[in-house]
Amino acid sequence: MQASLPVDADEGFPQSFRLRFGERVYRIELYVNAAEETVAAGGVLDLLGGGPFLVIAVGREEPGGLVPLLRRKAVRDLPCPAGELRLVFREALVDVRNLNGTGSYGSKVLAGVSAR
Repeated sequence: MQASLPVDADEGFPQSFRLRFGERVYRIELYVNAAEETVAAGGVLDLLGGGPFLVIAVGREEPGGLVPLLRRKAVRDLPCPAGELRLVFREALVDVRNLNGTGSYGSKVLAGVSAR
């Protein structure tokens, strides 16, 4: 089973959402790590290139609470194993106005999820 991660870049970052995949539910968190000077300069950040980057955190919801599975920097086309999941980020372009803010500024994050 393969699917796209339901990232809505217009909702801004940090961003968190629940993902049902198979019989399990996961909590996905995405946030941007960028130097203050980079953000102050404005424009669009390529978070899968050098410099500022996208961080992904994944936890699996269990009856006893959230079980952390992954927290790491996303790298273009490099599979990220997270428990039973495999995440792959293809593109992450984020306008600095979507950092701690919402709006349609052309930000775009494309990522897929599949079973390991």
